[in-house]
Amino acid sequence: MEIRQLKTFAATARLLSFTKAADELGYAQSTVTGQIQALEKELGILLYERFGKQIKLTREGERLFSYAAQILALSSEAKDIVASSLAPQGTLTIGTAESLCIHRLPPVFNAYRARYPQVGIDIRFDVADDYRTLLRKNAIDIAFLLDVPCRETDLITHVLFEEPMAVIASYDHPLAAKRQVLPRDLGGEPLVLTAEGCTYRRIFESILTQAGAKPASILGISSNEVIKRFVGDGWGVGFLPFVVVEQELKAGQLAALAWAGPPFRISAQLIYHKNKWLSAALKAFISVTLEQIPRSLETASPEVSN
Repeated sequence: MEIRQLKTFAATARLLSFTKAADELGYAQSTVTGQIQALEKELGILLYERFGKQIKLTREGERLFSYAAQILALSSEAKDIVASSLAPQGTLTIGTAESLCIHRLPPVFNAYRARYPQVGIDIRFDVADDYRTLLRKNAIDIAFLLDVPCRETDLITHVLFEEPMAVIASYDHPLAAKRQVLPRDLGGEPLVLTAEGCTYRRIFESILTQAGAKPASILGISSNEVIKRFVGDGWGVGFLPFVVVEQELKAGQLAALAWAGPPFRISAQLIYHKNKWLSAALKAFISVTLEQIPRSLETASPEVSN
């Protein structure tokens, strides 16, 4: 196996498209196909099931993808070490929640880009529960989570701040007029929540379950913007970081319910694997994050508490 073959395989596995992989890598599609076929021949296995123009990883392909991500990451680390460069370079792969990326992290990314324009950044929006697995597989370098503080001993955690959350509804929802809304008040109500695997959705559902409040239905949506639209249209009660809905609350498009239930205690945190080799680029990114986040919070507008 050659590194270039693994790189091509990893791109096709991630994109599930030979054409998109060729565009990303700057290859002709025939080159991508040839490298994959050569890899399959060398290993004596099929890496993909082909259904017309669509492809899907076989079980053997899924196993190889896990190793390929680690091999490629180690290869990149080895190049940096051998080069012995003190200047940050290369590419960082960062996993993050959408709300953090849009509302909290721009000062970090802007400051980092200004100081280290030669470092490339790949941002991934995966299901939050997957980030720990991706860190352990060395498939991403670092992750930003919204969750209760991470306690896994193999992960290094920097708790950045507690993120205020909002239980939201349409402005004319009956619960919007209540002085206090308890978990039991949501029993029999339809909910519009983030997709399964979202950590703060799990926390919210756990609070309702402990209170014996069974929702009428749950609509799971992976987009915060769509959640806000559906809640505003009266589809049900939602649960999002306050910063995500702040403008809609000010404009009267949504209402924040007067939550009187248990506090959510959801924190924004930066995590990476304890065995991760910290390149100059990654060290600098961690440093910029820990420097910029407190500054950005100082200038942020006041927010509701949990």
